[in-house]
Amino acid sequence: MKRIKAWWSWLKSAPIFTPYVDSIDTPTETDLKRWASSEWIEYQAWLFHHSFISLQEWRHLRRIVKKWHKPPVISLLTPVYNTEPTWLRDCIYSVQTQVYPHWELCLVDDGSTREDTRVLLAEYSERDPRIKVVFSAQNQGICGATNQALALATGEYAGFLDHDDRLAPDALFYVAEALRDNPAIDIVYTDRDMLSPHNMRFMHLCKPDWSPETLLSGNYLFHLLVYRRSLLQSLGGVRVGFEGSQDYDLILRAAEQQPVVHHIRRVLYHWRQHPQSVALAHNAKEYAYLAGVRALQESLDRRGIQATVSENTALWRGNYRVHLPVLATEQYQLVWLEAEQDWTAQINHACETAAESVQYLVFILQGVAEPSPECLQELLGWLQMPNIGLVTGQIIDEAEQIKHAGLVQRQGEAPLAVYQDQPVATFGYMAVTAIVRNVSAPHPALFAMSRTLWQQLGGLNTQYQRGYGVLDFALQALQQDWRTVYTPFAQTVAQHWLETEQFWPPSECESFNARWHTWLQQGDPYYNPYLTLNLVDMGLDLQWPTPTSVIELYEINTSKTQP
Repeated sequence: MKRIKAWWSWLKSAPIFTPYVDSIDTPTETDLKRWASSEWIEYQAWLFHHSFISLQEWRHLRRIVKKWHKPPVISLLTPVYNTEPTWLRDCIYSVQTQVYPHWELCLVDDGSTREDTRVLLAEYSERDPRIKVVFSAQNQGICGATNQALALATGEYAGFLDHDDRLAPDALFYVAEALRDNPAIDIVYTDRDMLSPHNMRFMHLCKPDWSPETLLSGNYLFHLLVYRRSLLQSLGGVRVGFEGSQDYDLILRAAEQQPVVHHIRRVLYHWRQHPQSVALAHNAKEYAYLAGVRALQESLDRRGIQATVSENTALWRGNYRVHLPVLATEQYQLVWLEAEQDWTAQINHACETAAESVQYLVFILQGVAEPSPECLQELLGWLQMPNIGLVTGQIIDEAEQIKHAGLVQRQGEAPLAVYQDQPVATFGYMAVTAIVRNVSAPHPALFAMSRTLWQQLGGLNTQYQRGYGVLDFALQALQQDWRTVYTPFAQTVAQHWLETEQFWPPSECESFNARWHTWLQQGDPYYNPYLTLNLVDMGLDLQWPTPTSVIELYEINTSKTQP
């Protein structure tokens, strides 16, 4: 704690920006410390343990890179238009001081009218051969400029860097490491946070792993996003006409190609907040959100999915809702589970004896009110999506407090019910309670199931009698590429709610944990490991051992992957 207080005292007097240095490659200790500084004291403590890299550690990682055979070149695509030179300088400096030196920065000035912006770009292009600059005679818009930057790129992979944002000093190192470890990867994304007007870090976004249905609720990926360049070229780059949501349109089109997507669970990108950015004023670019609706609608149309898209008006702009068609009543069956009986046996019996026309079954535990037609429509609608085998809804109590808005699997413990007993108006971290998103398993008190999935997996494991039977079934499904969706738009009321031990008996917990030990040890893929598993609020996990250096962490993680 004394070291953190000393850090806090130092950063209050530290310069906001680094002066321009003529020859830049290695950052200074001051830079590295400043880049891990936050005005949020709890986040500062977290950064101290998880995001600070010392100059010694920077040099150690650089030595590791020098031993790599044929390291991939990563091209960074950066359109520029009248950028404040201080921000642009900081952006470029964050690239030049990367641990990983095998990059090229493709900058396209899109007809800037600011002379100081153009002069700065010219200076950088003369000093560093890895920096390529093109000056457009006129403004063509961000899509045209991005594609022009892509045309300059020669790297095997290409990533997007906004002209006023910043990369963590080890960002490209971890991207390149992932690509070397798994050459089949087509897309890499990382966690990110924001930069305040004072150049301090805040508002972290620790994301889940690849979640195709979460993506249909909005672009949760953001930056840093790196694509195989040949994939970008096959997609034709970003599309003119989708300005403001061109990144969203691009990842939706890329997702249709069934790419291999990898998530690096590290905060490696810093998104700058200023008066003209979407980061600060959510209505700053109205056209961006309209383009997002159109991008999502066209994506669903291309996939042959009969659905309509609207903005999720309960939330801030940039969140969307997919409305799916209604099923005929003979296609599904409603099944009430008797709370005191064997739940697994009841589910298996219902699936086995249902009429031949029944494709889907909806299970509701005694004590939960009968779902409305709208709730049923929402549950069943998502089962019509490709590879969705299970759908679960939101459960609230009569006092309008959340009982279920998604479960997180934990090793050795009952699942964590995020935001349980919080007011229903609590949207939560990344708005998890209020968007359709992927989860690892449904809640046994309210879920719909594909009968085809039940048949394919041979039913639920009769070793379990309560909630763990549903969890076990869902994880088996996930291993067979069947996903589970949570939707807040399938909401119902719990008139009576069981105790935790009744849902998740400790006797079954032990067996479940033994069976899924390896999976649980790796962590729920739809929950970030930097978030707490002890509280329902999805805050940062602020419990840590003695600080471990980047060098030690790297060697520990590397040893785990060795045969």
